[in-house]
Amino acid sequence: MAVSPGPKCSTGMECIDRIVGGGFPIGGMISVSGPCGSGKTLFGLEYLIRGTTSGQKGLFISTVHAPKKLLTYIPDLDYADPKIFDKGSVTLKHINEMGSGERDDGRITKTEAGAIVTDIAQAIKEGNVTRLVLDATNPLMMEMEEWVGRAFLLSLSKVLFEAKCTGLLISEGEGTDRTEQMMCDGIIKLGTAVRRGDNYQVLEVVKMAGVAHSRAKYVMDMTSEGLFITPMLRGA
Repeated sequence: MAVSPGPKCSTGMECIDRIVGGGFPIGGMISVSGPCGSGKTLFGLEYLIRGTTSGQKGLFISTVHAPKKLLTYIPDLDYADPKIFDKGSVTLKHINEMGSGERDDGRITKTEAGAIVTDIAQAIKEGNVTRLVLDATNPLMMEMEEWVGRAFLLSLSKVLFEAKCTGLLISEGEGTDRTEQMMCDGIIKLGTAVRRGDNYQVLEVVKMAGVAHSRAKYVMDMTSEGLFITPMLRGA
């Protein structure tokens, strides 16, 4: 694929950069979606870890697991400095550390949604963060009225753009018509496929703003050396 115009954030994953025209748009908001077990979280972590090799700091915000628990799920990775989290090159936080944590009958109000974005912006500024992963958006969006969710995403998009911080929003599910995906600058869809009785992980770039990206489907292999993809041959 030819490199598309405009400033890019190289993912550090050569195979991904190649099919999205050189990287993600700097300050952009990219949706990474897929069913359980499709590799979304590890994709997000590799994106952050690869950034540290060029001096870029990352922030991983979980809406599910506490940071200490999340660390126990990370496999040994040949490309990762084992002290990467201790040194603060990648910071792990839980969404409950953002905002006041107040809920109105179990719902996140517009005020609280705004407070969450403000705290994310502060964490980006204080940590000099240029890469962010929010995993996953589903629990947050389920607690917001649709219009509140749109306001939250619009505010987050503005924060990322102004800070030149490129963010991945990870979501559970196979559809590509959710609010967060419609408001993102790019959509990467992960999934699974069965071929001759074997299960495969699959990657597809559905959308990437301003980029003549590949529209092929790829077989994805996540190894200790990093992500590898190969074209998915038709009829194979």
